[in-house]
Amino acid sequence: MKREALLLAGLTALLLGSSCTSSESTELSGGVLATFDVDGERFSVFITNPGTVEQVLALSKGQSDARIPNGRILKGEVSYNKPWHWHLDSQDTQMADVTVELCDGRPSDVENNLDYWVDTVFRFCPWSAQLVDLKDYR
Repeated sequence: MKREALLLAGLTALLLGSSCTSSESTELSGGVLATFDVDGERFSVFITNPGTVEQVLALSKGQSDARIPNGRILKGEVSYNKPWHWHLDSQDTQMADVTVELCDGRPSDVENNLDYWVDTVFRFCPWSAQLVDLKDYR
């Protein structure tokens, strides 16, 4: 009985502790986290480039037509872009009105052929991207 009570207390403390802090908020600073919907798939990019931060803020206020995120693809999972095993470079992402078709696609296209996108295409610029959320961590 004591062992069960200790186990329950430990699990409760673990659950309460994890719900009180957000790993996202502690690891992100100095930029904005923009979440985009692309044909029903979502991906997020943390943007620290000051010019691009201003571009995405203008987009969120309806003051810009530059709605296509265009960033260098990096391998590696980050907490804010799950479930994908890639992310866009925080400094090398811009907002564009138009881009070349080569880098257009869905997040799952990048995920399913990651080496090709990283080694050949280099950038991700989904034409149908719609900004759906913006969080300021500056």
